[in-house]
Amino acid sequence: MRDLTQPLEECLQAMGEKHNLQDVLRRYPAERDQLIELLRLSVDLGGLAPSGPSADPAFRLRARNRMLAAAAQRRRARRWNPLDALPRSAARLAFAGALAVAVLVGGLTSAAASGNSLPGDPLYPIKLGVERAQLAITFDPAARARLHARFADVRLSEAQRLVAAGRVQDGVRQVDQYDTAVAQLHHALAGTTFDDAAIAELRRFMNEHEASADASLQSLAGSLAAGGDSQAAAAVARTRSHADETWKGSQRDLQARPSAPPAEHAQSHAPAVQQPKATGD
Repeated sequence: MRDLTQPLEECLQAMGEKHNLQDVLRRYPAERDQLIELLRLSVDLGGLAPSGPSADPAFRLRARNRMLAAAAQRRRARRWNPLDALPRSAARLAFAGALAVAVLVGGLTSAAASGNSLPGDPLYPIKLGVERAQLAITFDPAARARLHARFADVRLSEAQRLVAAGRVQDGVRQVDQYDTAVAQLHHALAGTTFDDAAIAELRRFMNEHEASADASLQSLAGSLAAGGDSQAAAAVARTRSHADETWKGSQRDLQARPSAPPAEHAQSHAPAVQQPKATGD
């Protein structure tokens, strides 16, 4: 089995330098799945940085090298792994469960404390890391869409709090992050098939969130204009218009998308198996 140290190092370097990660993964087709799992774990837990002063760079480098060396040694040793005996879907569920336990056990206190943090606060990276971890362990498409919508609401709430605290430019930047979160919701819905009940529930859910967010953005732009900051007010108004188009586009896509029949309905309409006719002797 190939040593993953060098491929993983190349992937991490590509991510750090904003290069095309797919180019690196294409060079290692046989190890692609394992690399993606390691990278997801690295990204999810990377956001869970503890509060307080950051670790010494030399210590972080030594810790990272130890992690890579341990991974390489495990690959070379080829010890039996119970996950290898499971189907791929079951193995992925087990991996997700391990990730959930790591997140819950390792960062429960900090995660709870980070809920009210704002950009620039020491705990804010933990807040974002918990959100990424929640998305990573949520496999139901409708549930993932609701998470994306909830995180969009969080970004908008953060923007309002930043403006109220006098950090207007930070607030405008967070409004842009809200727009990005709405776009992520749109992409999460694309190409996913839902049954009629799920489509109806998602459309109702999205209608409520879009109406609330639109009213909040309108109020925020109005308060900025009343305070004499016409430039910030105009930026919020532009984001409001763009996000509104994205929300409505997602709802149109849901409405036009063919639905999948419920599982029990599909089974009841399954073709009957033709039994062979009995033949006489």
